[in-house]
Amino acid sequence: MKTKTLGRDADCDIVLDHESVSRIHAQIRLTDEGYLAVQDANSGNGTFLNRNKQWIRIKKVVLGTEDRIRFGEEEIPLQKLVEAFGGHQRVRLREGYSVRGKPLVFDQHLLDLPKPRIVLENPRRNPITGNIEENR
Repeated sequence: MKTKTLGRDADCDIVLDHESVSRIHAQIRLTDEGYLAVQDANSGNGTFLNRNKQWIRIKKVVLGTEDRIRFGEEEIPLQKLVEAFGGHQRVRLREGYSVRGKPLVFDQHLLDLPKPRIVLENPRRNPITGNIEENR
């Protein structure tokens, strides 16, 4: 598993010069399968994931193609995390995409896998967004 550090410290692999970012804020890893994963390093201002148009504070997550990531108040594109592993290293994102260097590329064998079916027990339509959600 390959690991990179992200933070304000000049010795980090990815340096973010923002006061809300801790000296060593997070670790960026490649899983054994090559997926891009982020783990918060007990940062003061947290690491946040935007998935399904909602920001949530995370400790550890494997990233998908539609995700956005924020360290403290500093949002950075997924491409910047991918580039930290260099163009020769294959980096995969969930949901059927693979990234190698700069361009996004379809990973054909992942497209052939069946998509999981999500069944909501008590669905309702959100009156504000119009999205179907599960009642709690």
